[in-house]
Amino acid sequence: KQWYQRRVRDNACNSIERVLQKALPKVACAFRLSGMSPTHLAKRWINTCFLNILPWGEICNYVLLVVSEGPVYVCLYCVALLRHLETRLLQHSTQHSLLYNILEEPIQGFSLTNHLDYLLQLEQIHGPVLRADIESLEII
Repeated sequence: KQWYQRRVRDNACNSIERVLQKALPKVACAFRLSGMSPTHLAKRWINTCFLNILPWGEICNYVLLVVSEGPVYVCLYCVALLRHLETRLLQHSTQHSLLYNILEEPIQGFSLTNHLDYLLQLEQIHGPVLRADIESLEII
């Protein structure tokens, strides 16, 4: 079971790059310019369950969202966070300080309730492909 959870997490993280290319092309470009991978960032966020990154209430909202709606929302939640950080990401990618600013600084002002409509839009567009990716994982 632990192996399967790790595969789902890795799959969700890898899917972030695909979704990011289509949903937030400027952010995807900022990551490319900085030499940092959004997959690396997402794995770090997910492995720590957003501790020291988001306030406790938002961490609880994230866990409830993923438990109630499924693992597709791991990826979509990270994309919504990146959308929230878009201005900061674009600013720091040109200053070559993206790595420090995103990995070391807590995220301020993010609220799941403010991004729910965006998450639903992402789910309608990318949900079927993400679900198919997750369903294709084999359980040994």
